[in-house]
Order: sequence, then C-alpha cells, then structure tokens
Amino acid sequence: MGDVGMTGRLVSPAGAAFGLVPVPDPWSRPTGPEGRLLVDIEMLSPDRLVCYLSRRIPTAGLTRLAEAYLRAAADQHPEVTVPAVEIPEGGITVAFVASTDLDVTVECSVVEALDAHVPEHDGLAFEVQRASLISASHQLTSWVEALHAPVDEEA
Repeated sequence: MGDVGMTGRLVSPAGAAFGLVPVPDPWSRPTGPEGRLLVDIEMLSPDRLVCYLSRRIPTAGLTRLAEAYLRAAADQHPEVTVPAVEIPEGGITVAFVASTDLDVTVECSVVEALDAHVPEHDGLAFEVQRASLISASHQLTSWVEALHAPVDEEA
C-alpha cells in the first residue's frame, strides 16, 4: 500500500499548496503500471482549504506528474516546453503557466464531482520555487517505487 505519510505536495512561500495524499486501501493492491490507488487531493490558499477525497488514479498518472514537475523545475521556460498533465480518472490537471529564474507559476484544476453531467472545476494558481517542484517530484517517484516494490508475504 505504500507509506501513507508520503505526499506529492507543492508548497508556495505565500501560503498556497497543492497536494496528493495516499489513502489506505486494504481492498486492492496498486501494483504494476496499470495499478490504481486512492488519493486525496488537497488545495490550500491563505483563505481556504479544499479536499477532494478518495479519487482513484493510475500510478502511471503519478509518474507523468513527477516527470513534469522535474522537467518544469529544470527548463528555463516550462510554460512553453512542458505540456499540462491531465489525469482524467482523478479529475486533475496541472499546468505550468509562467516562470522566472527561481519560480514557476503552477495552475492546478480539479473536477469537483467526477460523476456530474456538467463538470465544474475548482482551481488554484500559485508560484512555487523550482526546488519545491523537485521535492514534489522525488516524493511522487518514491511513492510509486514503494507501491511497485515486491511484498514479502512471510513477514
């Protein structure tokens, strides 16, 4: 199931954050690239906190997001070179819309109700330091690697 303490959280010095938090799921094992897992999606700004609970997303989506975070941190103009990451199963879109030498503006969007006939989106755009993108990328990569690690059934 992985370490429930792991997150993939982008944090802004101005008090905003976007995070993916693993949820314990004793009924399924998210192994392999086609695996899915439960994730809470958190969006925080100085005046609100919103959580979208128990979204089942593919581990491949976490891998794509980790790769995009790392590339956005490294590229001089990620708003031009790094495409938005969409994880439709979880209703998540993350885009890189502006940058400076030290910061990248990230725009995060979440579909409020996945089963709605007309989906409504909740969004948050904020600047993060490039170092925060690197940290979140490593967190997500470690999370996916832990999920794919062999389980010792005798322990």
